[in-house]
Amino acid sequence: MAKRERAKGIAGELEVAAIFREHGFDCDRVPNSGGLRIKGDLYGGLPVHVEVKRQEVLRLPLWLRQAEAECGPLVPVVAFRQNRGKWYAAIELSQLAALLAGFME
Repeated sequence: MAKRERAKGIAGELEVAAIFREHGFDCDRVPNSGGLRIKGDLYGGLPVHVEVKRQEVLRLPLWLRQAEAECGPLVPVVAFRQNRGKWYAAIELSQLAALLAGFME
């Protein structure tokens, strides 16, 4: 991976971590891009497994499979954006419905 691509990925992980922190979650990016025993791109107090992708060409099925393979007992989520775009999250619909149901209790 080129140095510029690596820097773009790190910047994306920091952006997503900042969004979660703005909403009260204690999290940060995983150092060494998952080279440690920690899987995913963010760690801390998140109740989900987050993969962060900041790429112009969207490969959601591939990214979701990666998140599902690494999530363990957590719900896999892919946070993604294209250049100059908004951040979005991809999650299996039934898992989103289960998360939202917790707000109705």
